[in-house]
Amino acid sequence: MATQVFVGASSTADAKKAASEAVAAALRGAARSAHASPPPGPARPAFALVLSTDQYDADALAAAMTSELPGVPWAGCCTAGVFAGSRLLRQGLVVGLVVSETVRVGVGVAQPVSQDGRRAGVLAAARALEAFPSSVPAGWSRALIVLPDALTGNAADVVRGAVEVGGTGVVWAGGGAGDNLRFVRTAQFAGGRAYSDSAVVVAIDSPARMATGIRHGFRPYGPPTMVTRAEGTVLAELEYEGAFSVYQRTARARGDQVNLDGFATFAMTHPLGIPQADGEHVIRDPLRVVSPGGLYCVGEVPDGCLIRVMEGDPIGLVGAAREAATTARDAVAGPIAGAFVFDCISRCMMLGDTVRDELATFESELGQSVPVMGCLTFGEVGTLGRGVPQFHNKTAVVLALGA
Repeated sequence: MATQVFVGASSTADAKKAASEAVAAALRGAARSAHASPPPGPARPAFALVLSTDQYDADALAAAMTSELPGVPWAGCCTAGVFAGSRLLRQGLVVGLVVSETVRVGVGVAQPVSQDGRRAGVLAAARALEAFPSSVPAGWSRALIVLPDALTGNAADVVRGAVEVGGTGVVWAGGGAGDNLRFVRTAQFAGGRAYSDSAVVVAIDSPARMATGIRHGFRPYGPPTMVTRAEGTVLAELEYEGAFSVYQRTARARGDQVNLDGFATFAMTHPLGIPQADGEHVIRDPLRVVSPGGLYCVGEVPDGCLIRVMEGDPIGLVGAAREAATTARDAVAGPIAGAFVFDCISRCMMLGDTVRDELATFESELGQSVPVMGCLTFGEVGTLGRGVPQFHNKTAVVLALGA
């Protein structure tokens, strides 16, 4: 029995009604497929990925989803926006049903991320994988989706902990749970419950190939400089000087003036990049200047690494979306059942109304008949090139599931 993915969405404000509508829409797709298929038709859903915006009461939504999907393991989180195909919902819910007789799925959750993100990542991954064979069966593919609370702790530590258990020889994807840019509280869903300050890990083993594509579309703007002091997510000093002063000087050298009032706007299109051995850059999004002249970033900046100011524009971002989708598609090298996309909220902010061009690009490059769903995350999880899985900013991650 082949793997199939069916997507449903709802923009209804009531949690119970939204869950009913989204699940019903996904099941209608499954029913149509069963009618078109020879007996015995598609199997029971093996898993459901549930992504919502933050307007819903998390406990009410968890109860509603569990009622709509009795006996079906499901997991997910709330984010700043969700989408089904190219339909973007700033209030809503999307559900992706993975239907297969052979796919194996495990879900793990652990907390608190705020106290020990690495331990939370270790425990969540271990719980997701506890019923799995220690190594991936021959001819099978394994994917791990990491959904950490991105507001309460160090999401990069969560990823490190999960990788410690899951290893580097598997497919990694995911993104940070967020809210509608209020930076107050997020929800993670697992085991039929809603959590906060937690990390959720979903493990999937499939006889069909699974693959990711990951791109950001930013290019170098300034020279590499050494991080001489960093404190978690605060980049304090570059070359023993206040990080904001060095950032300003880099901009002046390119003819741009950046003051405190205009920093957030300029930094939106000029994030920081950590160079990797293969020439790629892991993006760090500096949100604000903090006393005495440091830069607060989404995600940690390691002491002693090199970093440089980057630049980007809508054309580059949409081009990166195309590359991410085609990379995942080509790596599957066969029919695609569906795709889950984790796309940074700050990319949406940069693109404005043209964000629908990006969403349409994911859909068109994966194939018009391929169901696509995703969310606007607070940081993303994936592996650039031949590197190790990391926590990224301003990046698009496409997870394609082979049919």
